[in-house]
Amino acid sequence: MYNLSKLLVAVDSSPYSTNAIKFALDFGKKFDCIVDALHVVDTMQLEGPFIYDLSGVLGFEPFINFSAELKKTLEEKGRSILQAFSEMAQNENVKFNSFIEVGIIPITIVETSYEYDMVFIGKKGINASFERGILGSNIESTIRKIKKPIFVADKDFYEIKNIVVGYDAREPAKEALELANALAGNLKAKIHIVNVRKTETENLEDNNLNIIYLTKQKSVADTLIEYTKNLQNPLLILGAYNKNRLLEMIIGSTTEAILRKECNLPLIIVR
Repeated sequence: MYNLSKLLVAVDSSPYSTNAIKFALDFGKKFDCIVDALHVVDTMQLEGPFIYDLSGVLGFEPFINFSAELKKTLEEKGRSILQAFSEMAQNENVKFNSFIEVGIIPITIVETSYEYDMVFIGKKGINASFERGILGSNIESTIRKIKKPIFVADKDFYEIKNIVVGYDAREPAKEALELANALAGNLKAKIHIVNVRKTETENLEDNNLNIIYLTKQKSVADTLIEYTKNLQNPLLILGAYNKNRLLEMIIGSTTEAILRKECNLPLIIVR
């Protein structure tokens, strides 16, 4: 049973992060829950190799306090980002908190996520213009490691009107459907339970569900994307498949394929 009372949004200065904030605040308003914003000052930017690489590019020798000064600058930038979040939350009349942590970005987000019901993140980070066609590296690592439902925001924000669940009767898909049912009422959204079949005669043995069967003409990922994009203001919810601990970082070929496509769809991944 999913109950949304505390949401976490990981923020940076990218447009994708701004949309993650907008979706999180929209959920916060509609579910009357707290939205906390986390900005991580990346320790990878404060360590020796990065400092020496930077000094080489800029043509100066690193001085002893450079790392401390850089940390101070990054924290000031983080506070500015969180101030913008606070103003957005106040304008939407949503309860909120905000905080800065220093650490490795994916690890810090994952460790912080345990006390929250859902995590919101942008599909790409501040280097989005250099990441065409792929996920941001920090974001990809976060998605692979996180155990809570994670909402991945894309280029556009809108109020969700349709929820598509990729369904195949396995346990993660059932979790995805349970989450969709928990969200649909407050979002005032219609649920579409979609299964992509290999043949016309292949059906799931689940007579209690109204399942839309699509015959696979392209890949499963492309078929799901095409159906979803034809709906007004859609959200796609997918399960991530882990067979054992050795494969805990595998999120499933269809889920990963959709994440890596430039499809401009918000997506929730459920483990």
